[in-house]
Amino acid sequence: MDWEGKHRTPLQSFTSTPRPLDGVPPFVWHGSIRSPEIAVQAGFYGDGFFHNNIFWPKEHTRRMIELYRGQFEHYGHGSADQAIVGLGGQTFMRRTSQDAIKEFRPYFDQSPVYGGGPSLEQTMRETPISVGSPQQIIDRTLRFREDFGDYQRQLFNVDGMGLPQKVVLEQLDIMGEDVLPVLRKEFESMKPKAPTHETLKVAS
Repeated sequence: MDWEGKHRTPLQSFTSTPRPLDGVPPFVWHGSIRSPEIAVQAGFYGDGFFHNNIFWPKEHTRRMIELYRGQFEHYGHGSADQAIVGLGGQTFMRRTSQDAIKEFRPYFDQSPVYGGGPSLEQTMRETPISVGSPQQIIDRTLRFREDFGDYQRQLFNVDGMGLPQKVVLEQLDIMGEDVLPVLRKEFESMKPKAPTHETLKVAS
């Protein structure tokens, strides 16, 4: 960078590379929906690959994750099944699936992303978007492992498509009370989680 101010000498073609205070760099996720170059990059560096698992059918997501796993192994960071994967997801919940679909449909139909395309029901069949009861969201999320193999992080989009703040907060309440406790228990019984800064500090 080039910079000039009042209280020190100018900087000309200056490069700054900050070092982590505790000597351990933060864990890096490379995120993508459709760019295979990002999957390759994540595998090259041995970082995590986060596939924002929305919009696209599961076959696309599977190809992206398999590409990343192959690159992770190819570049010597471990076996393919040790690669570190995160997934996105989009949900809308009410106590019954009928109530969830009835309330969510107007937002879906008016969405700049989904509106005017396939119906909500078809989109739910062909993409990971999940609209229904808490148990249906749990079941759908747990099936991701069948589709994509082991993964270590799950992100949920609960505030898209212009939902009012009150509705978003209600979604967070349902997620926290009914969905996350079950998913955490299920995930903990499976393979280890992806690295965190604290686990990397211990390992170093």
